[in-house]
Amino acid sequence: MRRRLVSLAVAAGMVTVFAAPGVADDGVATFEVTITNLVATQPISPPVVVTHTAGTHFWQMGTMASPGIIAIAEDGEPSVAVAEQTGAANVTGVVNVGQPLTMAGTTFGTFGDSVTIEIDAVAGDVLSVAGMLICSNDAFAGGDSLALPRFGRPATYYLNVYDAGSERNTEQSEDIVDACSLLGPVVLDGDDNGNNNAGIDTFRRVLPHRGVAGTGDLLLAHDWEDPAVMVTVSRVG
Repeated sequence: MRRRLVSLAVAAGMVTVFAAPGVADDGVATFEVTITNLVATQPISPPVVVTHTAGTHFWQMGTMASPGIIAIAEDGEPSVAVAEQTGAANVTGVVNVGQPLTMAGTTFGTFGDSVTIEIDAVAGDVLSVAGMLICSNDAFAGGDSLALPRFGRPATYYLNVYDAGSERNTEQSEDIVDACSLLGPVVLDGDDNGNNNAGIDTFRRVLPHRGVAGTGDLLLAHDWEDPAVMVTVSRVG
């Protein structure tokens, strides 16, 4: 499988939770979502944000990752998840943030460590988020079924990092997306095979990630501590 990071161009730790939102006359409410990378050692791929009913999941710890989550966690590729979720039953809104988040406290060109988007929801919806830790085999920061707030009462969540369970954690440069060298803390050596990761697939459930062991090309300089991402949600319409 050829690896790529197309849009170069996170159980969640909950801080504040409020009741489900009221909705406008047309049944739809609009929310502003700000996603901030808290990790100074890892950039994050363009996150995907989804609003959906509380009885369904974009991803869920302890279950097998969907093809969309695998594409995010292995390749930083949001389009598979967007296609899966758009128009799916019980899904209201789907947003590809469209830009990576740089390491905390840094910028790269027009990219920074925080981005703000808007997404629609209806009564009873919750919000889920997923974005790859770029300097990893298949780690992603994710939030599952976060409660949406009422007007004037924003909610803030801290998201942890999960292992998608779909790829062996070799920590070798040839199995890491090229953007790690571009946006990460150090340039990796030996990345000359087009990021071909054939033959290292695994079939495990989504679980909390153990972090970087530092036994391959990834270094302890790439390791992180939870929480990795802060998400602030406000109702704006």
